[in-house]
Amino acid sequence: MQGTGGALVYETLKSHGVTCLFGMEDPIHVFHAVDRAFTRIVTVRDEKHAAIMAHGYAQVTGRPGVCAATFGPGATNLITGLLEAQRSSVPVIALVQDHPLRLKNKNASSALDHAVALAPYVKDVTRIDTPEQAADAVRKAFRIATSGRPGPVVLLCPGDVMAAEAEAQVWADPAYTHFPANRVRASRESIEKAAELLSAARRPLIIAGGGSVISGASEEIRMLAEVFDCPVATTMTGRGAIADAHPLAAGPLGSTTGGRYGRGQISNTLFAEADVVFVLGSRTGQLCYSDWSLPRPEAKLIHLDIDPAEVGRNFATEIAMIGDVRDTLRDLLAHCADRGLARTDGAPTKRIAELTQVWKAEFEPVATSTQKPIRPERLLAEISAQVEDKTLIVTDASYITGWAMSHIDVPRPGRFILSPRGTSGIGWSLPAAIGAKMADPSLKVMCLTGDGAFGYVFNELETAARYGVDVTVVVFNNGTLAFQRHWELKVMGRYLECDFLDIDYSEVGRALKCKGERITDPETIAARLKQALATDAPYVIDVVIDPNATAPIVGFEKLQLERDAVH
Repeated sequence: MQGTGGALVYETLKSHGVTCLFGMEDPIHVFHAVDRAFTRIVTVRDEKHAAIMAHGYAQVTGRPGVCAATFGPGATNLITGLLEAQRSSVPVIALVQDHPLRLKNKNASSALDHAVALAPYVKDVTRIDTPEQAADAVRKAFRIATSGRPGPVVLLCPGDVMAAEAEAQVWADPAYTHFPANRVRASRESIEKAAELLSAARRPLIIAGGGSVISGASEEIRMLAEVFDCPVATTMTGRGAIADAHPLAAGPLGSTTGGRYGRGQISNTLFAEADVVFVLGSRTGQLCYSDWSLPRPEAKLIHLDIDPAEVGRNFATEIAMIGDVRDTLRDLLAHCADRGLARTDGAPTKRIAELTQVWKAEFEPVATSTQKPIRPERLLAEISAQVEDKTLIVTDASYITGWAMSHIDVPRPGRFILSPRGTSGIGWSLPAAIGAKMADPSLKVMCLTGDGAFGYVFNELETAARYGVDVTVVVFNNGTLAFQRHWELKVMGRYLECDFLDIDYSEVGRALKCKGERITDPETIAARLKQALATDAPYVIDVVIDPNATAPIVGFEKLQLERDAVH
C-alpha cells in the first residue's frame, strides 16, 4: 500500500488483529490512520497505565497488547508497565513517538535517548528510520514479542518518518499474531529421564508456574497428575493451571499464602515431603519457594521452562528440560503411554484431603466472621462464592495477592487470576482490569485492590466510565499501608507514617462518573457484590476491613495471633 509511515504502522497492526490501542495520541500519524470500526482508541490518564492495560488485554486475548506514548517523560512513564510485562513474560508492543531525525542531538524539547532509557525493560528496541521500514518493523516486533519467552518490545517512531510517504507490503505472519509462538519441545532424552524419575518417585509433586498458564497446558497437567497420582501445587501466577475441585489440586504454595489462615499450608507441606519435584514454567522466585528453603536438598528436581536461563537458576537440577510446557508434556504423556509408565496408590489424594481439612478448620471461623470492621477472609469468601466460569479476578500486589490467591477458589482450569507477580508493584489492578474487560466484554471482571494501591490509579476510573467498561472494583479499605505497617511492627516493634485519612472510595468513584457504595456490615456483602456484578457500568465497592488483619504470610503469624486475641 501507499501511505505515510504512520499509516503503514497502523495497517500492519490491524493485519495482526489489534483491536485496542491504549495510550496518549502519539505517534499522531499512527492514531490518525486508525480504522476506528476495527480498532478502539483508548486514551488514558497516565502512560504507565496504558502499558498495564495492554498487559491485561494480552493475557485475555492471547495476542500482544499495544500501547503508545509520546517522547521524553511520556516514554519513561511506560517503564513500570513494561518491566512487569518483561518479568511476567507477557508480550506488549509499545509505540513511542520519537523526535524527528533532523532534531537529533540538538537538545530538542523533552529530548531523550529512548533506546538507552527503555532497553533494560524490554526484549528489543527498534527505531523506524525510513517509512519503507515501518511494516517490516511492526512484523519484527510481533515475532520477537511472541517467540521464546514472550515479552515487551518498543518501536520508536520518529515524527518526520511517520509523516513521510512510502510504499510497502502490509501483511501479518499468522504464526506471530498469538503467543506463545514457535513452540519448541524438550529433548527426547530429557523426556525419557523425566518419565523414569516420576514413575519411580514415592512422593512426587508437580509445581505449575505462570509459564504453564501462558502455554495453555492445564489439560496436559491434569493428565500428567492423574497418570502419576501426583499432587499439583501452583505458584501465584500458576493459579488456574488446575481447578481447585480436582482431588489432586494442592493450591498455591510459598511464603505469601502459607502463614496463618493460608491455603498454602497444604502445598508447602507436600513440597517439604516430596522426593521428586517437577517444576513447570516457573522462575523459582523467592516468595513461592519460601525464600528458597524448598525443595529440600535431597529432593530430585526436574525443571521444564522455555527459557534456558531459568532452568537451574536457583536449585541443583536433576533433569533440565528446555521447551514449551504444553507441547513438551504432550510428548511426555505419549512416551509414558507407549512404555506403560504410571503410578497410582491413592495416598496423595488422601494426604491432600487430610491437610485441607486441617486448613479449613482454621480458616472457616474467620471466613464466616461477623466482626466489624470486616475480616478480609469473610470478604474473600463472599467474593469466591460469586465466582463463575466467566469470572476474571484481577488483583493488586501486596496483601491483596496473598488473600486472593489463598482464599478464592479456582472454579475451572485456565487463566483465572491476573496479578503483578513479575515485580510485585502496587497500583496495577485497575488498569489491568480495564484492559482485560475491553479485550473480552463477556467476562465478569473483578478488580481487587487495597486502598493504598488504589491511590496510585483511581484516576483511571474516569477512563472506565468514559468507555463504558463495566468492571467491579472492590477496595479493601483498612485506612493504612497494611503490609508496611505490619512489617515495621514485626521488625521495629512500632510503625511510623502508614495510616491514611478515612476516605470513602465509592464517593471517589461516583465523582468520576462510576457507580459505587460503601460496605461496613459483613451481612450485606453478598447482595452488594451481586448488584455490582449485574450493573452495566463501572462500580466501586469500598469495604471497611480490619486494619489489624494480616495476609497469610509466613512469619506474620505472631502478629495475627496477637490481634486475634483482642477480638
